[in-house]
Amino acid sequence: MFIIDIIAGIAVGVLVGFGVGGGGLIIIYLTIIKSVEQLNAQSVNLSFFIVTSVVALIFHLKKYKINYKTAAVISAAGAVGSIAGSVAVNFLDPAFLGKSFGVFLIVSGMIELFRKNK
Repeated sequence: MFIIDIIAGIAVGVLVGFGVGGGGLIIIYLTIIKSVEQLNAQSVNLSFFIVTSVVALIFHLKKYKINYKTAAVISAAGAVGSIAGSVAVNFLDPAFLGKSFGVFLIVSGMIELFRKNK
């Protein structure tokens, strides 16, 4: 089964490289196939995201493709949202979080599927 995990990790990594939302895929794999709890799967997803983001940042820095003003605003908003989310998760039922995340994935997938400007 370890080989399947490696293959899944590589496949998700390749999809992330192509711009597909690999984080959602890795959470689905971990929760459905591996029976990992939702919050643990999200922790793995966060670790995965950090690594892939650092690699992407290195390439963008080398090609001078970063608008630093926009990056600062988005980073600050992301930090505030992360803190708010980590506080809120302590007051919410894990089952509710799992279902909410599932609805989010379905809605965002449908938006991407029917979006006209691709």
